[in-house]
Amino acid sequence: MDFFEYASFAEYFVNTTNRWIIYLVGGLCFLIVFIFQAVALFTIAKREGYKNKWMAFIPFFNTYYIGVCAQKNKCFNAINAKTVGIVTAVFEFVLVAAYIVYYVAYSYVEPYLYYEEVTTMFGVGRLYHLGDVPANLAWAAWCYSYLDTILSYVDLVYLLANISLLICFFQTYASRRYILFAITSVIFPVSGILFFVVRNNKGVNYRDYVRGEQARQYKMYQQYQQYYNRQQPGYDRNPYERNPYENAPEENQQPRQAPPDDPFGGLGASGGNSDTPFDDFNN
Repeated sequence: MDFFEYASFAEYFVNTTNRWIIYLVGGLCFLIVFIFQAVALFTIAKREGYKNKWMAFIPFFNTYYIGVCAQKNKCFNAINAKTVGIVTAVFEFVLVAAYIVYYVAYSYVEPYLYYEEVTTMFGVGRLYHLGDVPANLAWAAWCYSYLDTILSYVDLVYLLANISLLICFFQTYASRRYILFAITSVIFPVSGILFFVVRNNKGVNYRDYVRGEQARQYKMYQQYQQYYNRQQPGYDRNPYERNPYENAPEENQQPRQAPPDDPFGGLGASGGNSDTPFDDFNN
């Protein structure tokens, strides 16, 4: 499918009306990126010990082999990556075959196309119509009129499967930036170059990677807490848990004072046991 994307890009940058030149430029760009992807998958498979490494160099088979290399992770934690690879490869094959038929049909009916200029919110554009086509080209007229619409729905299913496959792959070999790499590969046909960038990374299970990152961050937090407590003694203790004078150094302790004398003590009977000065008069 990347071939047609490169052909679409080439149509904007190659100043020619000859579609075969556009296809040639798009095909060269696709071939370069395809080689990068094949080398990356072969390198990964060799390091990880996966069989049938030759699939990395065969179109459609290499799409399935992406799932083989990403098998340490599952799509939605339920579907095996190899299964996703098979589904993506099948839809890719159907789409490529159907688009080839569509462009062949377009080449046959192109002489019978005419257009009218229409004004839209984006400016003046062209609206194409298909004129009278000979009976022997009825199949081409049908493909041009309806096949493109049908392929748009099939392309949507392929896109969802391809996104899932890319997420599994980049979760395995680029866990820290897998969302960025997956989105970039979907928007631009550069997945092969990104595969080549991460080819030397060891494959991991993404959930094990997340748990390891959480354990590492928690360990760093504990180390920070221990360092902070050493630098700020006493701030991590509850002041109400103990008597602040208990076991304090002698120089910091205040001596206990005797209670003051009774101011009325001298008014009582001399040598008496009474606590009040009026008890002697009652005797």
